[in-house]
Amino acid sequence: MSDFPHLLSPLELGRIEVRNRVLVSAHVPGFAVDNKPGDKYIAYHENYARNGVGLQITGGTPVHESGLLGTGGDGLWNLDDGIVAGYQALADAVHTAGGRILAQLAHSAGTVLINQPGRASWAASAIRAETTGNVSHAMTQVEIAEIVAAFGAAATRVREGGLDGVEILAAFGYLPQAFISPLTNQRQDEYGGSLDNRLRFTEELLAAVRAALGPHPILGIRIPGDEFEPGGLTLEDMKQVAHRIAAGGLIDYISVIAHTNVTHTGRSRHWAPTPAPHGLFIPLAAAIRAEVDVPVFGVGRVTTPQMAERIVADGQADMVGMTRAHICDPELVARIRRGETERIRPCVGANTCIANRYAGRPINCIHNAAVGQPGVTLAPASKQRRIAVIGAGPAGLEAARVAAERGHEVEIFEAHEHAGGQLPLWAAAPSMTEFGAIVDWRLRELERLGVAIEYHRAIEPDEIDALGADAVVIAVGSRDYVRMLAGSYALTLRSPHAVIQSPPPAERALVLNEGRGQAGLVAAEILLERGTAVEIVTSDVAVGNDLDPTVRNAWYTRLGKHGCTFTAGLAVVSADEHKVFLRNVFDESEVERDAIDLLVDWPGCHAVDDFDQLESARPCFRIGDCVAPRTLEIAIAEALHAASKI
Repeated sequence: MSDFPHLLSPLELGRIEVRNRVLVSAHVPGFAVDNKPGDKYIAYHENYARNGVGLQITGGTPVHESGLLGTGGDGLWNLDDGIVAGYQALADAVHTAGGRILAQLAHSAGTVLINQPGRASWAASAIRAETTGNVSHAMTQVEIAEIVAAFGAAATRVREGGLDGVEILAAFGYLPQAFISPLTNQRQDEYGGSLDNRLRFTEELLAAVRAALGPHPILGIRIPGDEFEPGGLTLEDMKQVAHRIAAGGLIDYISVIAHTNVTHTGRSRHWAPTPAPHGLFIPLAAAIRAEVDVPVFGVGRVTTPQMAERIVADGQADMVGMTRAHICDPELVARIRRGETERIRPCVGANTCIANRYAGRPINCIHNAAVGQPGVTLAPASKQRRIAVIGAGPAGLEAARVAAERGHEVEIFEAHEHAGGQLPLWAAAPSMTEFGAIVDWRLRELERLGVAIEYHRAIEPDEIDALGADAVVIAVGSRDYVRMLAGSYALTLRSPHAVIQSPPPAERALVLNEGRGQAGLVAAEILLERGTAVEIVTSDVAVGNDLDPTVRNAWYTRLGKHGCTFTAGLAVVSADEHKVFLRNVFDESEVERDAIDLLVDWPGCHAVDDFDQLESARPCFRIGDCVAPRTLEIAIAEALHAASKI
């Protein structure tokens, strides 16, 4: 008998059955071509279906030019009949693989900056969205009717394209939510004021979509269980809303998330990164489920099949979203069915997938570099070779894993007593412990593959040829350093790595956060946990400016609750005794900080360049930080690329 009887059981959604309770919820992978499903987009969804996902949903698809979700070509648009052929190809691929797929229809309601000649954002009211600074055009009743008709026309194209139905995105501050919420609806007509009036647009929209779809296709709606904003919708409000919508008899399910994209914090928190609790929005789904007679979907950092099984078994939700978990490991359901749950690559909540979309790039994963090659498997090596990997950091471990999977004989040499490079340092921080799973998973996989790691073995460049390997992967990483400050000072000067390894006693610390990434923030967190007063200073326009908003805002929240101070636009000049002098990079004025016990300097790292001049008769591949300090995402990608070439 399966260990996951509830999760793997079928579910009726209206007149259509899905094969299990695993959901890959709507998201935009960035693989569309000219706003239509191209080969890669179709392969991406086909891969999930082939691996056993119960239901998957396209990313938010605008139905009208006044509510685009972006102006590039890498997301789907359902504005005219040009989308139908792509839908047909997508539906055929998913159905052939045994899956079910819906189109999510959306209107961004001013939460996305369109800002192009001839286009304007429409919304329920002329409200300014913090995320864009945009004040939208408040729709007239004629325009409301136009949008309702646009949703109906888009639903017709979904039906003609052969997809299994439609999900209406009534979350994230988008148009249906923008009408429902008193936070964004200030209308004085029959579409504003009372709940009856604020629900009118949603009810008209659902009626138009159901009429276009007909009785057979699935029609669902995604709503926030709570906006968590002053003056916004609460869980009690949403219980009423959900009850009213379900009682209308038009929908087949409700999917529950939270927050609104109208505010900075709301947008970042509905994609909560580590260390947000796993299953954080499931209680909202459970509360909504108690009020309605249609299936309810729950989401929010559900990353393991064990948690998903408990959610369904306990009646908290009828279907469970595991989207980021599938981006990390598309074979998740297949591994469950094969009894290989220990082999599931763990989503650690790094939000690299989200960060790439924020930056307008296709999604990627911090430790699954194959996301952009959906369905492509590792090619077996044409000939088994002996591969030596120098360095057991994340890049070295990944290169060894991929090479061994392809059939090579691999050995790893590590100068230190543990694997993982700098990553175990990050994982020492209270909010970063999940990152340790990136290393732990690779160590388990290498043990399964029979790959040995020789610890306390530093390899020098002149030893490479003596290893007798057919090819060598050099992944020796980088070293942290601190700058020498001008002046005569009595304070303690440390790098973040030194602080993480052995936090010195200090009453007041100043963190100079000039290097990219999270090392300075991790050091600050450890000091704050020990009772040290901390100010983080950067010469950039914001502390952590290189981080995506979901991660940066989460850091601000965590550190701010411990009393941390964030100061931008200042660069260190010198120090004297326990005083630190800083310069405003914009107006050149000087400021100082007194009574500093500890100065944590994070200017970044320097590559370990010992092998830069290496001359060897055998192929050598340098990857990761030893090439130049880089993100873990890039280092893992380089490892996959190198090991795939050997």
